[in-house]
Amino acid sequence: MQEKNNSPKRYNTHPFPAYRYIPTQTPHPVIDPKGHSFGKEEEKVDYIVPEEWKKNSLYLYGIDLFNFGFWWEAHEAWETLWLKTKKFNLEGQFLQGLIQMSAALLKLYQGNTKSFFKLFEESSKRLHFCITELNKTNTEKFMGISLKKWLSEITYFKENIRLKQFISRDAIEDELFPFLLPN
Repeated sequence: MQEKNNSPKRYNTHPFPAYRYIPTQTPHPVIDPKGHSFGKEEEKVDYIVPEEWKKNSLYLYGIDLFNFGFWWEAHEAWETLWLKTKKFNLEGQFLQGLIQMSAALLKLYQGNTKSFFKLFEESSKRLHFCITELNKTNTEKFMGISLKKWLSEITYFKENIRLKQFISRDAIEDELFPFLLPN
């Protein structure tokens, strides 16, 4: 397993929202007038091919959001990109897998382990599909992520949650939580 850093590297300079959105606990970012993104216009996003992921600031911002526990916000960033893909190809399934993993971790944070495990399995199925597709081309990484390695690490994290009944409500504070580290 990867060694735990106190704080992961940032991949984008876009500032984080004022708070992490947690349903029923914090104002909805877009709908509530007190929300951190209320009234902000959605940025127009151009499609960037997966091979040029280093130029995809929204993808990289999603990674930063994910690594710092902004689960809902990471989900939203990646969903904006996912909407521009073919949903059932490698790229679409990869982004959908990340979206579902973010949703799973938000559920874990909320203490809803049943939904965490269900969303985790859905995400895992999509990411396994991606690994199978990558294996056909003898490629280990997709959009900078060593997917097989990361999926193995986050599955280990999930199994420890199952065995211990709960390690930490906030996954990013857990020593076993694997950050997304593209390179």
